[in-house]
Amino acid sequence: MRFGKATPASRRRASRTLMLRGRVHRNVLGAVVDRTGRGGTTKVRGAFEAVEARYAAQGLRLTRPVSAEIVRIAIMGASTSSADGHVLHVSARAVGSEMLDGLIAHEMGHMLLTEAGHPSHDARVIERVWRTVDLSRAGQEVYRQAYNHVQDVYADDLAFRTDLGDERAYAFFAGWVRNNASTVSRSRWENVGRSVASGFALGNLARRRLLSEDDDLWDAARAFDRAAGLDAVEGFARFFESLPTNVSTAVVMERARLLETLVLDAAKGRAKPRTF
Repeated sequence: MRFGKATPASRRRASRTLMLRGRVHRNVLGAVVDRTGRGGTTKVRGAFEAVEARYAAQGLRLTRPVSAEIVRIAIMGASTSSADGHVLHVSARAVGSEMLDGLIAHEMGHMLLTEAGHPSHDARVIERVWRTVDLSRAGQEVYRQAYNHVQDVYADDLAFRTDLGDERAYAFFAGWVRNNASTVSRSRWENVGRSVASGFALGNLARRRLLSEDDDLWDAARAFDRAAGLDAVEGFARFFESLPTNVSTAVVMERARLLETLVLDAAKGRAKPRTF
């Protein structure tokens, strides 16, 4: 699920069965379609089923059908959900990446949270959040991305339980920080968005205890902020790191308002250290 969007999943498809710990478990993955002409459907299916089994070992199982598509997109992947099922979008680049299983574990985390009615992924709560946002159009786009990262943190709370590998996870998010910190835009809102993204990556690593206070990733992110005339990345990082694990609708609404304040303060140059 992604903030501000509700894309219907494709129709239900026949699923197969998988023996798991001596019990018959329904494999929810139906069709895997390659829309790039580069192949990879067998690899995606194998990775999905391996991740599904690792989740099942944690007692976590999807109940709605899933279809998968290999597509040409700039990001590694995404997913959309509805009451009828889920669609997993995998980039052609991700198919050849060692992070394919990590991507699928992350997107499956979104699917599981959606099915469970987690407040951060509940369409009714998201609609309420969106009605409270009072930002310019550019600010709304930054906020949409920021809220997506809230959802990403909660999805990764599940994904990391499937043993993604600490070194791979660190390398992935470190690359994210360094990429965001590599270019300062002329647009202040774009720079705020990059600071948010770096803050998410740093906060997510810190939440998993994979980031020390003297890690040079902090230096790279803070250097970007200084070059862009910002002082916000640490506040964003602490925000994402400290998202409550015991979540209710009221908590999501409160954190959503706080996130809007952080985004607006960064854009106006009045960000300050906060304790979350």
